Amino acid sequence: MDRVTEWLFRLENRLSEASARIPCRRPWVAAEREEILRVAKACLGIRDEWIPAVRAEVAGEDRQGRVAVQRLRAVSWDGCAGAAHLFLPLEESRSKLPLAILCCGHGKGGKQALGYQQMAWRLAHLGCAVLVPDNIGQGERVAMGHADAVVPFQCGLSVQGLIVMETIGWLNWVLADSRFDAGRIAAIGNSGGGTLTLFFGALCREQLAALSSSGYPSTFGFVAAKEKKHCHCNLLPGVVGSLDMWQLYGSFAPKPLFLFQGKLDCLFPEDLFHSAARKVGEVYRRLGAAPACRTSVFPGEHSWDDGRREALAGFLAGALGLDAARAPAGPLAEPFGNCYDVWPADAHTADSLAVQLSGVRTEPCRELYQVYAPYLADWPDPPLGRVGFRQLAAQWEAFLAPSLRLGGG
Repeated sequence: MDRVTEWLFRLENRLSEASARIPCRRPWVAAEREEILRVAKACLGIRDEWIPAVRAEVAGEDRQGRVAVQRLRAVSWDGCAGAAHLFLPLEESRSKLPLAILCCGHGKGGKQALGYQQMAWRLAHLGCAVLVPDNIGQGERVAMGHADAVVPFQCGLSVQGLIVMETIGWLNWVLADSRFDAGRIAAIGNSGGGTLTLFFGALCREQLAALSSSGYPSTFGFVAAKEKKHCHCNLLPGVVGSLDMWQLYGSFAPKPLFLFQGKLDCLFPEDLFHSAARKVGEVYRRLGAAPACRTSVFPGEHSWDDGRREALAGFLAGALGLDAARAPAGPLAEPFGNCYDVWPADAHTADSLAVQLSGVRTEPCRELYQVYAPYLADWPDPPLGRVGFRQLAAQWEAFLAPSLRLGGG
């Protein structure tokens, strides 16, 4: 067995061992739930004092039928430019609007991906406002860097942690806006948006009235062990051996939760979904709230389709008190556009933002292995199907709880 192969066997076995040694933390026990949330924040590098105060202004407004879409330009952290669409139903109402935060995954164009806009369009016709922010490095914010960002990890942060903190900032912005009903705020997301809603929902369980996460529910061990080059927002430092997904989804109990995926999803196996769903359902049962937990497998592949958008709209109609009979008069005629004509040249990148938040100012790392497996610098780096050896080994090291990493050797 050559050196590279032997090292991967050792790392792969360590991932399996770590998955089997996850502490038994029960989300239905308040003290253990708080420990789950503490560990999740530590893995992602989240600190309460780093949650940004989002400031947004309307750059323009478009209207189609009974829906207005405001194009928002925002600043989250100082120097960090953001962009979001805010879908608003146009019917006059004296009451405050419920609102759903639609958490984008890796759909092309971020918030401008047609599937996200169709979902927001449908919900707005039910009388629900919908906020669709571009995540760091996605949509209009591609100049920030995302898929290959390394410096956030070097600084003790993570790309996903930055995204979660900024989304919490957007939630606080919503809660401070008198147009919206603070008791009827939900979050929804698929795929990468499923990752975001997993953490966002657990950490904001007190503020959110309902949550849906799809195209992701499985296990952290399964995600970590994939032999592919991960987008770096998928890397969750130290999570394998510390937590599993069902514990975080279960932390949202007893509030309404909808987990689902496609039967033909090639990214996440149906069997793992059913296992995670069973465990989350047990949390709800323990809290006497079993009817509030809904799980489904739909025909189709990974992305939202019309059937899943309809089911998700029905779930939110029940959870937020929407009028499910109010359907759109027709399909979305054309996607809504950019918030910026030109992205600000002086806006933060993911790297510079991480340095600003953490205060860590060292020579920036450009490769993931420089952070998690620096001993690999002198090793050969053969391609392994869809990923190089150094990248794969660094990913596996990153996911492992620090006490379980192999280090050098």
